[in-house]
Amino acid sequence: MEKVNIPLTAEGLSAYAAQRLAGFEQHRLGDTYRQPETRHEWIQDILQGMAEVCGQDAAPLLQSFEQRLTDAHGASAVEMLSPADQKHMIRSLDRYVSALGRMEGDQRSRVFHARELLEEVCAYLPWDPDANGARSARDRAWEQLQRAVAQRPIRFTRVLLGGELDPGGIEFLPGMVNDEESVRRTQEFQRLAVEYPKREEWPALCVVCMGGGRREDAGTIDADGLDMAVIRQAGEAFMKRPEVRPVWSHQLAVSVYEQIHVLKFEPGKAPEEVIVPNTLEALQAAVGGDIDVWDLDSDASLICNEDGKTMGQPANRRIGRDIIAGTFLIVGCADGDFCSLSDDAATHYAERFAEPVSEPCPEGLREFTFYIM
Repeated sequence: MEKVNIPLTAEGLSAYAAQRLAGFEQHRLGDTYRQPETRHEWIQDILQGMAEVCGQDAAPLLQSFEQRLTDAHGASAVEMLSPADQKHMIRSLDRYVSALGRMEGDQRSRVFHARELLEEVCAYLPWDPDANGARSARDRAWEQLQRAVAQRPIRFTRVLLGGELDPGGIEFLPGMVNDEESVRRTQEFQRLAVEYPKREEWPALCVVCMGGGRREDAGTIDADGLDMAVIRQAGEAFMKRPEVRPVWSHQLAVSVYEQIHVLKFEPGKAPEEVIVPNTLEALQAAVGGDIDVWDLDSDASLICNEDGKTMGQPANRRIGRDIIAGTFLIVGCADGDFCSLSDDAATHYAERFAEPVSEPCPEGLREFTFYIM
């Protein structure tokens, strides 16, 4: 690394953190100010990294930083860094990031922390990011971070929601994505579902991409959380990098409603595993009327037609001391919501209620809740 006065740089970073902390203590405007703990973690990592790059002991730097923050708590004001000291701090950060780019091993997280701090400095109104060089340093760090991610042998999927005439959007997901449920869980899909409630499904084009200039899946790894943070922030610009290659695409029609795996029991028939939309209307249609929910255990519920007996539907299965009339479903249950039935639960209940009943349904409706273990 080019010669850097680390003690002077540490003093500048500590003064900046103290200045921001004093402002936070005075105003506490929620999201208007970044939470100090995050900024402090960045600076601590930067000081540790600078010391390691230069072969120095980071402990005195970190101790001095902590003491400066302790002194800043409750302070009504702190001394602002001079323009010259601002420039020195930024220049040191710039040289540090450049040195990380020449080092062996994975330096992404350290470049990321330096870039995030520079991004924050650029938005700090009392400082001029063009005069102190923060804007240029931030842009160089950002380019270096994108290049480091793009050169990795990673695999990720670009999901385009909506067709040529649809008001869709783009989402990036780690790994290879070619299923409806993964697309349905994305923030972009949820946003579209809320903004356009009358749409029942959305077209989706999933394009699997690889980094490091690769075209084959062998030797690739799924992009991790840091990779995805960079890819999502860069957006379409990341797709244009020479190291990134689209290698496979798949089209889907994604239903707005979650599809869940359940057991279906029809009178006189063996149980069947089916997929149904997780909506009230779909569940009502499956059982032929308004639903009644019976708790089987903490992870499964039975859904039947609450008027099955009065409607004269045929007897189906004996459940406890009662007999259910008409078709019913057994679904999974988690946190009070219906979900797919687990494989083990599906096997258990298919065996438990395998035999249809031939006796007529007794008159009257169930008046109790029971659990079947």
